[in-house]
Amino acid sequence: AAGVKAARTVNSSGTPAGSDRPDGGEGLRWAPGVTAEGVLWAMWDATGLGESWRRVALGGGLSGVRADRNLDAVVALFDVAAKYVDQLPQMGPRGFLEHLRGQDVAGDTLVASAPSDDTVSLLTAAGAAGRQWRFVVVAGVQEGVWPDLRLRGSLLGSERLVDVVTGRGQSLRAAQAAVRYDETRLFMVAVSRASERLLVTAVRSDEEQPSVYLDIVDPPEESDDGHELRSFSEVPRPMNLGGLVAELRREVVVGRTASERHTAARQLARLAAARVVGADPASWWALTPLSDDRPLRAEGVSVSVSPSRIESFNECSLRWLLSACGGDGPSVGAANIGTLIHDIAAELGDVDEATMRAEVEVRWGRLGLPAGWLSRRQLFEAQSMVARLARYYEESAAGGWERVGAELDMEVELGRALLKGRVDRLERDGGGALRVVDLKTGSSKPSKGDLLRNAQLGAYQTAVEHGAFAEHGGASAGAALLQVGKAAGVKTTLQVQGPLSMDDEPGWAQKLVTDTAEGMAGRHFVATIGQACTFCAVRSSCPVQPAGRVI
Repeated sequence: AAGVKAARTVNSSGTPAGSDRPDGGEGLRWAPGVTAEGVLWAMWDATGLGESWRRVALGGGLSGVRADRNLDAVVALFDVAAKYVDQLPQMGPRGFLEHLRGQDVAGDTLVASAPSDDTVSLLTAAGAAGRQWRFVVVAGVQEGVWPDLRLRGSLLGSERLVDVVTGRGQSLRAAQAAVRYDETRLFMVAVSRASERLLVTAVRSDEEQPSVYLDIVDPPEESDDGHELRSFSEVPRPMNLGGLVAELRREVVVGRTASERHTAARQLARLAAARVVGADPASWWALTPLSDDRPLRAEGVSVSVSPSRIESFNECSLRWLLSACGGDGPSVGAANIGTLIHDIAAELGDVDEATMRAEVEVRWGRLGLPAGWLSRRQLFEAQSMVARLARYYEESAAGGWERVGAELDMEVELGRALLKGRVDRLERDGGGALRVVDLKTGSSKPSKGDLLRNAQLGAYQTAVEHGAFAEHGGASAGAALLQVGKAAGVKTTLQVQGPLSMDDEPGWAQKLVTDTAEGMAGRHFVATIGQACTFCAVRSSCPVQPAGRVI
């Protein structure tokens, strides 16, 4: 559209225009004042669809309904763009596109909502305080969940002030008693919100047990041998076809008599003939054979291997597979501090600390963080990162290292493995050997023992030795992790992995890459229990986790 072209300008200096260039090209960026909302208006005016859709919508009929729906979608898009510009005025149209792509569910809608008296309120116990309903459901009253007796604290430690004012002790036992008191009080708040009917639910299985709070609401009966028993509640099935199918399938398996099982099977056959979903045994997961036993990649087909994914694959190949297929969810864009530091390091080069601090100030508004002390704290952390980075630049130059480039793409073939990725920084020593430096902005770092066989650094060295940067050199001087985040020490924290040629087993990294490629191309992916399970994003699909055993 003409309006979009008019919004572009060429940077006369020829330097990269930043992460919000109109088309990703060098030297192009959006002119000052250009926003996503303005570009959308220019595009909408250029289409000329507004008046024609309005006439069709007012005309009624199926075409009118379709046009009305299209107009609603356009209005909703403009509304989202307006809110985005209000919240992130420094981000341009490209940032708005990343914002939309990162949404699992539309952030706004024009669909009419139900009246407040025809809805179900979904609240925490604290959020329900002071309100009342005729019917209240308190769900998931499980041991370890309610009460949750883990000790908690606040950022400013205000609970200690409460202890002093109220005269409560500050010992471990006193803290545990305070947590139990708070949990009990919240439970009483929850169950006392009902004026007519209260339903409390819990689950008993091999992995889960009901909370002791359930006994407060409904004390169990005591058997003749002194054991307290609580029978399972019979939950009536929903009055729909799905509920009927589920009940019949259960009767087929656990029916008390053969006659009951046969009757249920005949009813399922009738429903299957009527194409009711779930009635046909061919659609039952428990009876479904393996759909495909072929390998993920055919024999001889190359396999793309990223250095940053090698360790993840070898920790748990199933997690790698599910994550690679979208299990981690959509990308939320580049609005985070780590990406900000990487961008500044790549685009500005080896500049001094003052220049990088100023650039952090200029770009800080793109993160969309609300104003306040927390944002100021994170800004201080970002400026500390670039200060460590600037100090490393000085020490690196003094040590005889030359910056060859940053954010350089690499790609080499090792058998069927296509080792490809991007390096944060490439350096060259006085003898012409190359060293890859990977910037780390996190709070953890590998131990010295783990560093010797760090998979990512080993893969970088292997790529160098196989000509990934042949125009700059072919010998590896090692690889390193530069810690600029909370994992950094007082002095520059550069964790160096020595050259592969100096290792007792020089070919270990290449073998790891090729073995990983074979594993990624295989037909079997094993779920492995480890420390990463605690933070795994795909544990609900993992067969060794309780959450993943239910379909």
